[in-house]
Amino acid sequence: MGIYQTEFFGSTTLGLLGLATESCCYLPEEIPIRQVNKISEALGTPVKKTSFYNSFMLGLFSAGNSKYIFVSDVVSDREIKTLDKEVVRLDGLFTTLGNLILCNDKGCVLSPYLRDKKQFFEEKLGLKTEAITISDLPFPGALAVVTNQGGVVHEKCKDTELDILEKTLGVKFKRCAFYEGFPGAEILANSKGLIVPRSLRGQALAEVQECLKVF
Repeated sequence: MGIYQTEFFGSTTLGLLGLATESCCYLPEEIPIRQVNKISEALGTPVKKTSFYNSFMLGLFSAGNSKYIFVSDVVSDREIKTLDKEVVRLDGLFTTLGNLILCNDKGCVLSPYLRDKKQFFEEKLGLKTEAITISDLPFPGALAVVTNQGGVVHEKCKDTELDILEKTLGVKFKRCAFYEGFPGAEILANSKGLIVPRSLRGQALAEVQECLKVF
């Protein structure tokens, strides 16, 4: 358990390619076993290799917590059978749910594009849920990272948005200047560990560690 700095296929977009939860990490089938072992050790969870929508961009097409994985209805039955959680298929026009859903075990923040799903998340799944923008953009899953211990959010997140994030997800968030402003695309994290690009160093890395309480 701890911190592992790496890239996937030479890319820093770890959060678009993988999905980390408190109980398991999901990675593309092409990730080498050495990386898999390092990631499993850092996050303190098993790793499962799979694909979603016949793509290696697992984090783009999914979101999840310890109990649920959220995917669109374009993900195949074969792919769903590789998972060990309750899979929630969301129908509709939007497939890139990793950009549109931000969740931990305490709650869920949806993009305004998914506002019509709010009642389902609250009543059927028992998750405290709000549908909001972050920095006036409808991509909470891309603009923030959250675990059961803390969260990192885009530096231009408004005070009103920050307040809703913290009340809904039950943790403190900190605004951070991070690359192009999309921490959800770059970071894999749970309460035990942190997977970040090698290019994240110095004060920027220290801020992320402080926010997510991983040292």
